[in-house]
Amino acid sequence: MNDLVPHIPPEAVLSDRFRVHAVAGDAMEPSFRGGRDYALIAPVANYEGEGVYLIDVGNGVELFRVANAFDGAGGLDLSQERRGGRIHHLSRDRFDALVVGIVVADIRTRDERFLRGGA
Repeated sequence: MNDLVPHIPPEAVLSDRFRVHAVAGDAMEPSFRGGRDYALIAPVANYEGEGVYLIDVGNGVELFRVANAFDGAGGLDLSQERRGGRIHHLSRDRFDALVVGIVVADIRTRDERFLRGGA
């Protein structure tokens, strides 16, 4: 085992701390393929640093890439890969009210037959 890459035991992933979220839509393609991929989500109640977050958008939840805004006010910039570079700016308080979780792992589907129960 490579000492530079720590071993993560399966129990760390298979726990009550994480949720699997089915990706819908194409807003985060190619990173997350809608209808095919999943994201392993750790529930959070506030900003935990730059990354991909699951956000409650009012009529469901969506994935957004979130980064610090350079506005001098401590706000955050949210974007999606397929939205033409459109950036949503939120205050930290507003973000904290809408955040559901942070993505800790991508689950990329390789063979859909097994997920459909056909194989």
